[in-house]
Amino acid sequence: MKYFIANWKTNKTLQLSIEWMQTFLENYVPNENKKIIICPPFPFISKLNEMISQSAHVYIGSQDISVYEQGTYTGEVSALNLSGIIKYTIIGHSERSLHMHESTDISFQKSKLAHKYGFAQFYCIKNENDPYPPYVEFVCYEAIDAISTGDGKGNNKPLKIIIGLKRKLALQPNTKFIYGGSVNENNCKEYFNSPEIDGFLIGGASLNPQRFLAIINS
Repeated sequence: MKYFIANWKTNKTLQLSIEWMQTFLENYVPNENKKIIICPPFPFISKLNEMISQSAHVYIGSQDISVYEQGTYTGEVSALNLSGIIKYTIIGHSERSLHMHESTDISFQKSKLAHKYGFAQFYCIKNENDPYPPYVEFVCYEAIDAISTGDGKGNNKPLKIIIGLKRKLALQPNTKFIYGGSVNENNCKEYFNSPEIDGFLIGGASLNPQRFLAIINS
């Protein structure tokens, strides 16, 4: 099984997200060995969930959840709010620590809430020294120096370096290893063919449905 996670970050309007999904679904060919998780901005989640309701192996996830479960926290979107709507979430993305100054402790708190509400989580790490909760389903290695600025054309990491880091992590047998770092349609084939990599967190290249499909079909 390979996992393909589209992280749209803070991009698109509702209409553009609908057009993206229409194009994607018109050209998408389901494969039981591939799972697609699309993580749009919060306002688009419900509409896109409706659009994929009849599509096999396609899911909608969130890019983040609140560190708070419920209460007087204006503007926060919690795991409780999202329960029954999504099945997947990204936790601890490097851009949260860079721009929102979130600590590892906050990521762990969010992870506990995601676990409580039954979300499969893509827990992001920057290197082999970053801790991660033992119960997470997916550990996502974000190569900080390989993350693109939005076009999906950054400097990707050599496969041997990625595999070397994975082996240092000593993952649990059931924990999947996801790579994120400027994965695009031009560099994904080598990664795709490696049994060491279970999936990909795709940023800039996922903003175009045709490019995202090219990665899936590699």
